[in-house]
Amino acid sequence: MSATPLLAVEELSVEFSSRGRAAHVLNSVTFNVRAGETLGIVGESGCGKSMTALAIMRLVPSPPGRISGGRIALNGEDMLPVSDARMRDIRGNRIAMIFQEPMTSLNPVFTVGSQIVEALHRHLGLSGETARRRGIELLKAVGIPLPDARFDEYPHQLSGGMRQRVMIAMAIACEPDLLIADEPTTALDVTVQAQIFDLLRSIQQRRGMGMILITHDMGVIAEMTDRVVVMYGGRVVENGATADVLAEPAHPYTRGLLACVPVLEMGDEDEPAELPEIAGVVPSIFDLQAGCPFADRCGVVVARCRAEMPPLVQFGDGHRVACWQREETRT
Repeated sequence: MSATPLLAVEELSVEFSSRGRAAHVLNSVTFNVRAGETLGIVGESGCGKSMTALAIMRLVPSPPGRISGGRIALNGEDMLPVSDARMRDIRGNRIAMIFQEPMTSLNPVFTVGSQIVEALHRHLGLSGETARRRGIELLKAVGIPLPDARFDEYPHQLSGGMRQRVMIAMAIACEPDLLIADEPTTALDVTVQAQIFDLLRSIQQRRGMGMILITHDMGVIAEMTDRVVVMYGGRVVENGATADVLAEPAHPYTRGLLACVPVLEMGDEDEPAELPEIAGVVPSIFDLQAGCPFADRCGVVVARCRAEMPPLVQFGDGHRVACWQREETRT
């Protein structure tokens, strides 16, 4: 295995400005992805997961946002200084993304086939009947029935699960080195969710690509990922091998997320056991204080937590945590 990671994100920061105020949506985010592995990024809505994906794709809306610091390297090539033209060659070819909502990501006035062919034409130079055959092969590969007919249909003619499969077909069309899946099963029923995850896993195994899976679901993290990054308030608060983080969560926020996962057990009076919750809400990016962003919701907070952001330090073999109370929060 190469010593150089497929993707290296180092000290990545993203800043947004509004009405004369500036705020860090991402603050010194660092992680890497190796070829053939799945990295999970987990956290509540508003913690910075999707913005991390947009930054990697160089799709941060500007204005009001901008990448204010750090490095994003794909196979050793820093993607931040490259031209927009070069980035368009990389995006959709070497690195691809499945967005959250397929109905808004697919163009409603073009057939699904024409949208798949667009990537094939731009990056592989395919056109005409050759591109059509390849597009139909991709629809078949992602498990869409009657792919010849579906190729000529419009997004509104497909179910939510099939639209999501079209998005996956578009993403893998050029066999990218890295696939980013941002909540790829949003609004899909449980059966279709399982099918989508099985499909992603099989595609990854066949092609050996790296994958970033963004989710708020710790169950998905446990089932699908090799390593996990836990984010809160635009920062990485814990990361490590998934098995290690699940077995020994070191940050209070990670422990809270795991506690919120439903389990099939009954209470003393044969009623469903009460599901815990993390009190409070994710703070606005304009209201973040100098210390740990989780301080106001944390059950083991001390004065230092509110005054000073803890660094991300080694906790075990490849397991890191940013918490002043890390020893006390060990299981």
